[in-house]
Amino acid sequence: MAARYILSQPMALAVEVAIDEGLDVEALTRGLDVDVKAILRSAYMRVPWESFALFLERMEERLGGELVNAMRRHYLEQNPFSNFVKVGGLFCSPQLFYKMANHVFGPMMFPLLRFEVEELGRRGFRAVATLPEDVRDSPLFFRICKEFLQYGPTLMGMEPARIQVSYGQREATYRVGYPPSLSLPARLRRFTDAALTSRAFMEELRAQGERLRESYDALQESEETFRTMVERSPDGVMVLGEQEVIFANDALARMLGLRHGGELVGRCVEQLEVPGYDLPELLNEAMHRGEAVGLRMRALDEGGATVPVEARALRARFLGRRALVVTMRDVREREASMARAIDTDRLVTMGTLAAGVAHEINSPLSYVQANLDFLGELLEESPSLRDLGEESEEDVRASLRDARKGVERAIEITRDLKEIGRQGAEHGEVIDPRLSVEGALRWARAEVLQVARLHMELEDCGEVVASRRRLSQVVLNLLVNAAHAMSSEGRQRNLVRVTTFATEDHACIEVCDNGPGMSQEVMERVFEPFYTTKEPGRGTGLGLFVSREIVEEFGGTLHLESAPGKGTRATIRLPQHQEVARKTSKATAS
Repeated sequence: MAARYILSQPMALAVEVAIDEGLDVEALTRGLDVDVKAILRSAYMRVPWESFALFLERMEERLGGELVNAMRRHYLEQNPFSNFVKVGGLFCSPQLFYKMANHVFGPMMFPLLRFEVEELGRRGFRAVATLPEDVRDSPLFFRICKEFLQYGPTLMGMEPARIQVSYGQREATYRVGYPPSLSLPARLRRFTDAALTSRAFMEELRAQGERLRESYDALQESEETFRTMVERSPDGVMVLGEQEVIFANDALARMLGLRHGGELVGRCVEQLEVPGYDLPELLNEAMHRGEAVGLRMRALDEGGATVPVEARALRARFLGRRALVVTMRDVREREASMARAIDTDRLVTMGTLAAGVAHEINSPLSYVQANLDFLGELLEESPSLRDLGEESEEDVRASLRDARKGVERAIEITRDLKEIGRQGAEHGEVIDPRLSVEGALRWARAEVLQVARLHMELEDCGEVVASRRRLSQVVLNLLVNAAHAMSSEGRQRNLVRVTTFATEDHACIEVCDNGPGMSQEVMERVFEPFYTTKEPGRGTGLGLFVSREIVEEFGGTLHLESAPGKGTRATIRLPQHQEVARKTSKATAS
C-alpha cells in the first residue's frame, strides 16, 4: 500500500512557526490526527498527509495569506536541518547540496511524493514533485517547497538559487539554477568545522539509523500481523486489480466453492461466478463509482450448498496501484438468530392478543349455538320435519344458513391463527398488501376497539413482492403498539387510522394514532432490540426491531414520525412489483 503520511519534522516546523506567530495550536489541530507534543519530541513519527495539509490551510487563513513568508523566515533563522549544516563543510558545492535534498531528505521526509529529477549539466536541474491522485491537493505545500529550494543554499553560506516554478493539479515543476560555489577560504573553514564536529555528527547519524531500523522493523511486524489477520479472518477478503485478482484469502475461496485463496489469484474478473448475480458487472460498477457497494447474495460452500453472504466492495489502493477491496461475510448464524427473533415476537404478539382472538371466535360460535338451539326446540315441538309448516321450513333454512355463516367465520379466524402462528422463514411472492393488512386487522380489531375507534381506508396500492404472513406480522405489531399507547378512558376521542395508497413506484401502508406520541430520546432508540417503554408483561422490545428487518428484507422501509402530544405515524413503503409498475406506466402513457 502506498504511503499516505509524512515524517513529523516538516509538521514540527509548521507547529513551531504557529507558536512563533502567536497562533492557537490546539485550535489549529482540532479534529486532526496529530499529537503535537509527540511531534515536537520526535522527527521520525508518521503524520497523516491529510492532517498536515489541513494544518497548513488553517495557518494560511489565520495569517492572512502570509504563511509562506513566515515559514521561510523561521527556516532561515532557526535552521531546522542543523545536522546537515554540521557536515556542510563536506558538501559545500551547490550540486552536492541539492543531490542530498532531492535524493535523500525529500523522499525520506515526504514518502508519499513522487520525485522526478532531471540534471541540466552544471547549470542546474529540473524537479517534478507529484502527489497521488487519492490524497488532498495542497498548492500551499508546493509554494513552501519553492522557498526551501530557493533559499536552502543560504544555510551553507551560499547565495539563494535562481528558480522558476510552474504549478499544476497535484504537482509542481521546479527549474533551479545553481548558485555560485563557496570561495576557497570559505571551503577551508567549512572543512575545519566539519572535522571538529564529525564525531558528533556520526554519532547522531548512527542514532538516526537505529531509529529508522526500529521504525522499519515495527512496520514489517505491523504488515505481518495485518496479513495474518486477513488470511485467518472468517470473512472473505479479495483484492482486485484492473482486470484480475491480486489477493484472496481462504475464507472467500471457500465461499466460492474453492479450497485456497491462491486458486483465485490471477483470475480475470469475468471468471468469477456467483449464482443469480452478474458479479463482474457489480464489481466494475464499484470500481467506477469509487464508493462502497453492498449486496446480499447466496454463494456455494464446499459441499455445493448455497450460503447467504453479505458482500461489500470499496475502491482503494493496494501496493501502489488502483484496486477494489471486496469482503464477503457468511450471515447464516445472523439470519438464524433473526428468524428466532421473528418467531419469538410473533408468539408474544399472539399471547398478547389471545383474549381478543378468543372473543372473535366466541362470537360466531355463540351465533351457531343460538341457531342450533332454535332448531332443537323446533324439532322437539315437531319431531317429523314433514309436520312443519311452510313458514317453519323457511325458519329452518334461515337458521342453517346463519349457522353456516358462523362456522365459516370461525374457520376463517382459525385459518388466520394457523397462518400467523406458523414458524420458519418464508420467501417473497407477488401479493396485494391489502390482504396482509386485512389479516392483521382481523387479529387486532378487538385489542384496538377496547381503547379507540378504528378507521380504515384500504385503497388499491398495486402489488409487491413480500410474504403475506410476515407483512401481516409487521402491521399487527404497529396496530398493537398504537393500542398499547392509549388508555380506554379516552376511547371516544382516541383514533387509530389504517390506510393503504400507492406512490409512483411504491405501495404504502400507514398506521396512525392520535395517542401521546414519543419524545426525541425515545425515537432515537425505538428500533433497538429489547428496548421498550411498555410496562412489564406487555412487550419484549422486539416488535419494531423485527418489523424493520422484515420490511427491509423485501426492499422496503419502515419510517416513524412522532412528537409528544401529537400521536405517531408509521409508514411502510415497499417497491411495487416491476411488472405491475410497467403496466401502470403504460396505462398512464396511453
